[in-house]
Amino acid sequence: MALGVFALTQPGAVFAAAFERGRGPGGGRAGYGQSMNNSASGTGTALTALSTAEKDALNQAILEEYGAYNLYKSAIAQVGNVYPFSQIVRAEQQHINALTRQATKYGVTVPANPGLTTSPSFATLSNACKAGAAAEIADAALYDQLKLVVTHSDILQVFN
Repeated sequence: MALGVFALTQPGAVFAAAFERGRGPGGGRAGYGQSMNNSASGTGTALTALSTAEKDALNQAILEEYGAYNLYKSAIAQVGNVYPFSQIVRAEQQHINALTRQATKYGVTVPANPGLTTSPSFATLSNACKAGAAAEIADAALYDQLKLVVTHSDILQVFN
């Protein structure tokens, strides 16, 4: 999740701002709870198939979020269930859920979480925060690239 790097430095303000930006009319999360086959006028609409590049982008995003989630779970295991990790790991899970809903909606096979491929070692909370910040910078760069090949606004909304 791209906000994670900021959450490591200013967590309270950033989380509040992120959740406010994500709210739609009436205070609900924009795009959540809406039928995928209904347009604003209430008539049914068919989903437009994803291109191969869009399917690949969705899978890359899911795998990236798994990696971030696994990193934060590892940090929690080593330095404790402390702030900001206790908050960020939940945000990563929510982003995984949103991405997998999109994949399911479009008939894209959701990749399995590979778990940690390496076992990072965090001697201090500060070291874990530095690793998290680096991961979030890489995450933002990946999403900048993935957004270039996606034309479906619902997927772009989740990417953003």
